[in-house]
Amino acid sequence: MIVTCPSCDAKYRVDAGALEARGGRAKCASCGHVWTVEDEALTLSEPVNRPAPAPAAEPQPEPEPRPSLREKPHAAIRAREDEKRRKARLAAEGAGWAGVAACLAVVLAGAVLFRVDVVETWPRSAGAYAAVGLPVNPVGLEVFGLDARMAEEDGAPVLIVEGEVRNVTGRDRPAPPLRAQVLGADGSVLAEWSVTLESPAFAPGAAERFRTTFPAPPEAAARVEVLMEPQAAS
Repeated sequence: MIVTCPSCDAKYRVDAGALEARGGRAKCASCGHVWTVEDEALTLSEPVNRPAPAPAAEPQPEPEPRPSLREKPHAAIRAREDEKRRKARLAAEGAGWAGVAACLAVVLAGAVLFRVDVVETWPRSAGAYAAVGLPVNPVGLEVFGLDARMAEEDGAPVLIVEGEVRNVTGRDRPAPPLRAQVLGADGSVLAEWSVTLESPAFAPGAAERFRTTFPAPPEAAARVEVLMEPQAAS
């Protein structure tokens, strides 16, 4: 015959005669619960793993309620521990993915900040930077805050160009001469001249302001650019 523990639902095959000799009392080997098997259960003789008939097609049944601490204390405790382990596993997985995302963010930030150094080490990466709108200047210096305006000095018109040269890499860079250009609306060079910086070299992140003038600029001037001299990039 088969008996079922009322605390943890564990099933056991027992000898009916031996159970009757003990007054129907049984002790669960799984949870230690002791109970008295009812008289009608003493005549039960179904197999433990009796196959159930195939269910007819119908909506999925509602999930069984969690075991009650009062009715089935051991089963309820096991269910509670299983839920704690499941939540702990999900929290650990979430923390792991958060760590991966943080590492990727740091790597991407470093790849952008030190892109000149990256291109020097892997020249083919220059195309990848350009594809995402981050062209790399191999000189390692960039011009920021470029401003061009017309003024008058000694009664004559003068073009004043100001800006800042900054080291955008993580190591020292030599200071190259600059070349200022006056461009027409079609991009043609109408005038150009050299600009010399005071600093012989730039430490990482260092910057220097510059100011240069050009007398009587062409009337067709549309914009001004300041570039690094080509020989400085070699």
